Amino acid sequence: MLQQVMFRYMLEGHTASEEGKLAWVTSGFPVEIPQAMGVTSSYPEQYAAVVGSEKVGPTVCGFAEELGYSQELCSYARSGIGSVLHPDDSPLNGLPPPQALLACNNICGTVLRWYDAVSELTEAPVFLLDTPPLDDGQSAHHMRYVKSGIHKLVDFLSKHFGTELEEGRLREVAELSTQAISLWTQCLEACKKRPSPLNCADRFLAMAPVVSMRGTDHIVEYYQALLDEVNHRVREGVGAIRDERIRLLWDNIPPWFNIFKFFNGLAKRGVVFPADTYTHAWSGSISGDDLFESVATIYSNVYLNKGLDAKVDKMCELIEDYNLDGFILFSVRSCKRYSLGQMVSKELVSERTGVPGVIIEGDMVDSRLFNEAQIQTRIDALLEMLL
Repeated sequence: MLQQVMFRYMLEGHTASEEGKLAWVTSGFPVEIPQAMGVTSSYPEQYAAVVGSEKVGPTVCGFAEELGYSQELCSYARSGIGSVLHPDDSPLNGLPPPQALLACNNICGTVLRWYDAVSELTEAPVFLLDTPPLDDGQSAHHMRYVKSGIHKLVDFLSKHFGTELEEGRLREVAELSTQAISLWTQCLEACKKRPSPLNCADRFLAMAPVVSMRGTDHIVEYYQALLDEVNHRVREGVGAIRDERIRLLWDNIPPWFNIFKFFNGLAKRGVVFPADTYTHAWSGSISGDDLFESVATIYSNVYLNKGLDAKVDKMCELIEDYNLDGFILFSVRSCKRYSLGQMVSKELVSERTGVPGVIIEGDMVDSRLFNEAQIQTRIDALLEMLL
């Protein structure tokens, strides 16, 4: 069913591009707005995960590096730029050409410069929804600022695509988005059970529709089917791995090029990951009288738009709620925003929860930056403390 949903997503993107109704969006963008205005969205970050899983990250990233982009730059950005430069040499022949580029900097600041680079290659205009980082909650002036950006987004889409936003349609899309997120959240929370019905790799794959197709009825059907399957596993005592012995937390994006080998290898040793900070990032309900205020609140409060204290709080909460024995922090070489502060986080989380953790280093797409032997040594040291 997941394959069918994602195949439909790909076809709809190509159709929309041919009709002049396609926007590329960042993963933290309020996709419900363009969705309600009849503009289809494609996600370069999700495409970069495909580049990684196809094990061609070094090649596609290399196309961008040939233009002078540093290997230190986000590998999502490099693979996105590289696939635009050489679509015929990229998986699926690259993403379909966009008519607009919609960025929200609640996940990082790189997205704006990345989309500026793509704009130069495709001539598609860039719109930035600016969401200043939160520290001690969202102030009134902050809310007004983000809401004004949402109004400007509606104006931009109206002028560029010749469409309008109807409140009734936005409420319909928001309700479908909320339903899908609610079902997805229930799937995540089912992993509190022992044995956990899902492992990390399961969730990283199953999260794709809620990232890219929020606000559509067919993904509500998908997540209802997923929840039914998860609940059946819980009732029957069927775990994601055969012999669950150690329960760990995962922090950060996974190494897409090595995802099954990595997590299945640990599964053979009785290690399961019932929770992670990445798949828990898509949450919140767009509702109430003022939908724009609801959108502004939810998309300002994403995990990566908060300070270190909020990240530590979240990890400690997951460790307690999911009854975890330890944690692994994946320091992603090219994702500075997600990896920043992990050295401090490791000490704080261990101090507050009493469980050990380890930091491993690598990348999400570029396999040249993944030292498997070094990573294994560090994980072995952690498991020796737990076995």
